[in-house]
Amino acid sequence: MKAITSMKTNELLKQFYKQLGRLLYAIAKVDEKIQKKEVEALNEFVSKELAFFETSTDSSGMNQAFYTYFEFEECINKKISIEEAHASFVNFLDANIIDLDFTLIEKSITAIEKIAGAYRKINKKEKQLINTTKSRIRSLIDLF
Repeated sequence: MKAITSMKTNELLKQFYKQLGRLLYAIAKVDEKIQKKEVEALNEFVSKELAFFETSTDSSGMNQAFYTYFEFEECINKKISIEEAHASFVNFLDANIIDLDFTLIEKSITAIEKIAGAYRKINKKEKQLINTTKSRIRSLIDLF
C-alpha cells in the first residue's frame, strides 16, 4: 500500500477501519439478523486479508485493521441503524478519498462481498446495498 501523506496517517487509517466495520455491519444487518457465519467471515477477513497487509499500529501496538471488528461489535451493541452505518462509511469516504490508498478501498468491496456471501447466498437486500456501495466507491475512484 502507498503511504498516506497526511500528518494524521494513523488516525486516518484507524477511522477508515472503523468506518469499514460500520459498512460491514450494515451489510450483515440488512437482512434483519446478523448470522454467526457472517461474524466468522468478518474475523477471518480482518485477520487474513486486512491485518496481514496492514503495517500501522495504534499507540498500544495493536494492528489498526482490528478496529474493523471492534466497530462492527460496537454497532451491534449500540443497535446502530443500517442507514446510519452505511451513510457514515460513505460520508467518510467522500471526505477522505484523496488521502486513502485505492488498494485499501478495493479491499472494502472484497470485504462486503465476503460478508454478504458468508451465510447462504447474497440476498436481494444485500445485493442492493452492495451495488449501491460499489457504485459509490467506483465513482469516487474514477474522479482520480
